[in-house]
Parts: sequence; structure tokens; C-alpha cells
Amino acid sequence: MGSSAHFLVRGRWVLFLALALACSSHAVLPLPDAATIKPVSVESISDTVAIPPGESRHLVFHVRGPEGETVPGVVMHFSILGDADAPDAGGAKLSFSSAVTDSDGAVTLQVIAGQGATEQNPLTFRVEASAGDAPVLDILIFVTTGALASVEIVPVFLDQSPTDVATTYIYFYDGTSCANLSLAHPAPPMRQVRPLSHDDLSAIFTSVVTGGVHAVLGLAVDAHEGVVAEGCSDLLGASLSAEQPMRVLLPLARLYPSPEGSFRAVSQFSFATPLPGTVSARDAWKDLSNDACDPARLWLDCTIDALSDPSPEDPLDCQPVAGGEGDLGALLADRRAGAGASGTCANQLDGSGRPSLDAKVYALFPPASLDTLRLTKLPDELTSALTRLTVESTLTVIANGAPNLFNIDHDLTAIDLPNAAIHSLIAMTALAPPVREAAFVSGVSRAGQLVISPHGFTLRLGSAARFTFAASSLAPRLNVANMDVGDFIQALAKLATRNDSGTLVRGCDALDSLLCAEVNQAPGCVRPACLLGLGALSQRLDASFAALDGQDLDFFLSGSAPLVDRDGDGHADALGSNTTSAGPGLWSGTFKSRTGSPTNVYGSWTAERAAAPSR
Repeated sequence: MGSSAHFLVRGRWVLFLALALACSSHAVLPLPDAATIKPVSVESISDTVAIPPGESRHLVFHVRGPEGETVPGVVMHFSILGDADAPDAGGAKLSFSSAVTDSDGAVTLQVIAGQGATEQNPLTFRVEASAGDAPVLDILIFVTTGALASVEIVPVFLDQSPTDVATTYIYFYDGTSCANLSLAHPAPPMRQVRPLSHDDLSAIFTSVVTGGVHAVLGLAVDAHEGVVAEGCSDLLGASLSAEQPMRVLLPLARLYPSPEGSFRAVSQFSFATPLPGTVSARDAWKDLSNDACDPARLWLDCTIDALSDPSPEDPLDCQPVAGGEGDLGALLADRRAGAGASGTCANQLDGSGRPSLDAKVYALFPPASLDTLRLTKLPDELTSALTRLTVESTLTVIANGAPNLFNIDHDLTAIDLPNAAIHSLIAMTALAPPVREAAFVSGVSRAGQLVISPHGFTLRLGSAARFTFAASSLAPRLNVANMDVGDFIQALAKLATRNDSGTLVRGCDALDSLLCAEVNQAPGCVRPACLLGLGALSQRLDASFAALDGQDLDFFLSGSAPLVDRDGDGHADALGSNTTSAGPGLWSGTFKSRTGSPTNVYGSWTAERAAAPSR
């Protein structure tokens, strides 16, 4: 019938045009009255239609004028649009591509489905209908062998219905789940989005496949299209009935204040498991007190090792190579404490039974001077300092033009190791890390939380540990204000004294005076090697912190925090709180040292507004 009617309509117009041409060229015949009315809309009673493979359905379209009246005699055009899964629409066809509306302003179009669809994998395509300048209308077509059902979606606000809601948009996504959707910036679904005003209580979706999972998303917006409430629910197709529609409640959660502005953040991290690099740093500082004769034993090792030029086989690393340190090195090695030496340094002997050089060098240190330094406590103090980390930073949150989406600049300003013997904030400018700011980090305000995407910095925890350890553990032992590792080793060596022919000498001069006399060498025989050895020891201890520094970006974070609006003005005054039920924000991320695998880290944080948002 559709094809025949179309042919008759076309024939009537052909006859009309032939008669017009047969008349005088100056005679103008009037067009039908309907043609003088400009169509303003194309309508259909269905926005979705399901067709079994190889079968057909009829779609009825109406063209309406400015007053809502139907408009006869208007040419309509029809076309098929496929999708990514079926660009050829599975071989679907239309009964015609154009037709003229009848006396009721209607056209009935036959849609013939192709093949290839199954119950679990329906084909989808669209039929577009247009008339003049009226907006194009498209109908979603499902080709499926499965049963179909209708669903009524009723949005329900979990809290009291927000007074600023102007419209609630209902999105229906066939064959997907909420986990695959971006709630902040949803992609257009295949079906038309249903806007609900205050008078509209629900939205009905027909031809829903009774299989798989379908996602239903609701966004409530204010008069400025800002999202004030949202929610998404997964709908199991197997729960639907083809016999009767199902009513589904869609919970919408109220969104919380805007996080725009600048915030001063304090983040706390605890490391239950030592970070990679902590153990190697601790072991390096253990060497100062490993043996009963330390630090004298270690001082001798560094000095003897420096008697020969460094080489790949024997680098300057405070570890002498037997037979590789020259004749003087061999003389000194013969006078060292033997294996299985006494637990008391004063009683340690060399191979010939004489007091060892280790014991004699140890005796250069005044009584109780080493006890006061508590060198055995240094490794534990270092390990303790690296169990907790405090980071101060600035978060600047800027709207990016999309609802509830933001760009965030996160700038590290200071760092502290609160479990150090004496702790204080270290400005990041003092550490001069290459990358202390992460710019254009994406953030989203969702259900009262600011969610911050992963971003990275150059933290240089090893550099911070070196700075803190020197200030909190080394400098106080010698009652000085400022000191680095090299200063500490030089000061430690200068505690050693010797009366050299009536002159009190210290440090390398004292060591030289003792050793050269013990092996019958001229004065000055080991002084250059002593200076080189102390430098090597300083470098070795200083480098022990380097393992805690990553090669590039070494500290990565992502997290979230509750938005706290204390004055109810719609703008967050804080991100997270330690004094309210909101609780603090949470960080998760990774720490990358120079050695070992990346370590997962977790922390808490709060931030107070530093600058008011623009109004």
C-alpha cells in the first residue's frame, strides 16, 4: 500500500505539472492551501522501534505548522543512518526515500529490517525524517530476535528535592553499564535524552532488550545548566517483562559545593614498610659503629684504601684490597686486628700479638667522646625519620567550562619528616626539585567529593632526608647550628688527638703521627691518604641518601576529599576536615626510588581555602 500510494501521489503531481505547462506561460495556477503553510515540526508517535530480522514495521510521521495544525501536501525525505557496529544498517531498507503528506499531514513509511542480529547483540540504526526547514527527526531502530519490554524511569532525590532544579535529564544507554560512563560529561546515548520538568514525574522507554545490562543516568540541572544532583543505575535486561512495563526508581544524589579557589593543603603519609633505599641508607650509617673499634676501624679502611690510585678493580670506596694498596698499605694491613678480635677494642691484637692499629687509633679519641656522640643510634634515627612524611602544598582549582569538571594546579611548597629526632619544614625551593608543580590536573566534583586524577612530582625524598638528618641528628651531636655530612665526618676525625713531640695534633695529623711511627715511616706518610679517605667516606655516606631519589618524576598521587561548606554559600571552605564528620581526604599513589620497584603509598590530607572564589 505504501508504495502504491506513493506512486499515485507522484502521478497526480506529474499530471498537474503537465497541465500547467500546457497553459499560457503567463498563467500561474494556485498551489494547494497546505503548501502555503511552512512546516515547523516533524513528529512520530514512536522514538524507538524494534523489528525482528527480515521483517518490517510501519512508522507514521506527521508534519505540523506554527499552530500545531497538521500540514498536507508537504514533501518529506527519509534516510537510514547506520552506526559503528553496522554502518550498512544490516541491509535494512525503506519503502521509499520521499513522499508527500496526505490530507491528515501524515506519511506512513515501511522499514524493512536486514539480517545479522541476535537476542544478545541487536543491530541498531536510525531512520531520519525531514520536511522543509523543520528540525530533522530521527527514530532509533532495533533489529533483534529477543523479547522487548518497556521501562518507566522515575527519578527520586535521595535528599530533600533541591529547590534549584530546573530540569532533570534522563539518559538511557542500551547494552552498557554505569561503570563505562562519565557522569560528569556523559556521551550522547542512542536514544533521545528525556528532559523532565517539575510537572513530569517519569520517562518511558520502549523496545528495551530483555537481555544484557542497560545503564540509566539522571542529571538534575539548575537554570544555568549546572548539575546539582546526579545518579546512575544498572538495569538488568533479564529482570524486565515483555508483558508489562516495569517502573524503575533512579536515585539522584545531591551534589555539593563548588571547589573553585586556592587551598593550602597538608598531607600526611605513613610508611609501615620501609621505602626502597631506606635499608641501604641505614646500613651505610651502621658502618660508623659496626665494630668495637669503630669509627677508628672504618677510618683506617678509608685511609689505607686511598694509598693507591683508584681503579675499576679497586675504587676509592673505603674497602681496601689485599695486596692492592702498595707497600705501605701492606705494612699497615699487617698491624690490623685479626679475625675473631675481642669485643673490647682496647684488647684487640694484630697477627703477631701486639696491640692492633685499630685499638691504637681508637685510643686517639678522648675517653667518653664517642659515647657522647651515640653513633650506634644514628641508623635507627634515620630509619625512624623515614617512616612518616608531611607535605605542604597549594591546590588551585579552576572550572574548565564543563559541569563539575575542573583543572587543578598542585604545587608542593614544603616537606617535613616529623619522626626525625628534630624536625622542621623544609621549603621545596631549598631542595630545588626539577618538577614541584603538576599543572592542568583534571578534577571532578562528584557526590560531595573533589576527585583528583593521577599526577606526579619530583619529590626527592632522599635530598630531604639528607637535609633533615644533618640538621636533626648530626649537628646537635656536635653542638653546631648548620652542618652537612662532610662537615660531620671532618669534625668526627678532629676529635682524635695525639701529642706529637709536645705539640697537640688533631685529625689526619694525629693519625699520620701515629701510623708513620708504628711502621717506621717518615712523618707525612699517610696524611694525603687520610684526607682522601675522609672525603671518600663523606661521599659514601652522603650518597646513601641518593637511593631514595627517583630518576625522573618519583612521587605520584591521586585522591579525593569531601567538600566542606561551613557558611552555606555554595563554595567549599575546606577540602576534608579532621574536626567534622566529613573526615579527611585520602591520597593513594606510588613512590619511585632509584632502586627497587615502585612502592604504593597512602595518606590523608586536608586543605583550607586560601583565596575566595570569583563570584
